[in-house]
Amino acid sequence: MSAEYILGGIYIDAAPVHGCIALLIALLLHRLLIAIRFYRFVWHPVLFDTAMFVLVWAMVTLWLPPLVPSLLHSPL
Repeated sequence: MSAEYILGGIYIDAAPVHGCIALLIALLLHRLLIAIRFYRFVWHPVLFDTAMFVLVWAMVTLWLPPLVPSLLHSPL
């Protein structure tokens, strides 16, 4: 069973919400890594960015539901 968020009385699946939050965080991390010139040491930047996005999405999926339990609804 997947969890859902209740926003304004509308049930929204957790995966798109977590994916959008992870995308914003990954974009911010990408800009930070560009600013500190980290990509000089990366062999394949696109592959690195994709892996970073997947890891950020996994962390958001694990850590966000306990932080906002009032918006979370688990169907029975």
